[in-house]
Amino acid sequence: MKEKQRIKSYINPSKIDPDKGLVAQDLSATYSPLPTVTDTPTLRVILGSKAISTELDSDSDLSLIFHTREGLTKDVLSSLSKFLGVTLEQLAILLHSSYRNLARKDGSDLLDSYKTEKVLEIATFAQRGVEVIGSHAGFKRWLQSPILALGGKAPLEFLDTSFGIQLLLKLLGRLEYGVYS
Repeated sequence: MKEKQRIKSYINPSKIDPDKGLVAQDLSATYSPLPTVTDTPTLRVILGSKAISTELDSDSDLSLIFHTREGLTKDVLSSLSKFLGVTLEQLAILLHSSYRNLARKDGSDLLDSYKTEKVLEIATFAQRGVEVIGSHAGFKRWLQSPILALGGKAPLEFLDTSFGIQLLLKLLGRLEYGVYS
């Protein structure tokens, strides 16, 4: 019953077209294979609550764009590395940067937009991973484990590119629906 009420709230009766069917009023009601920002407590845990301002609490993915352009502080790197169970050196490799370059920065220094975007991309992937796997500890184990569908490599090895993250999101989708991978 509640599901029907929720679905009805997204439908605008004046937008019903006999050829096209129903049109969703709220774009968040449409399907997206990528995780959305609506579950921000997980992002706050992943990146540290001090690093994320209130703009990330909105229901809009536009906040990710805002944060990418503004930059996140270097402090998010230690929070993200702890969450993923990797060292800062390993995280630097995922960000296509040298560890020394990152270590030189002060904790309050802003990361450039490329690194910020990569951090947010990895964090949203981690959010989705915890959701699908069911626990943070299980996700960390999965991230380090060789996967047959990845040619015997660990998912962690694919986090350095956007295409790798897309591949991992597809793999998580297959796991979520019980498709053998």
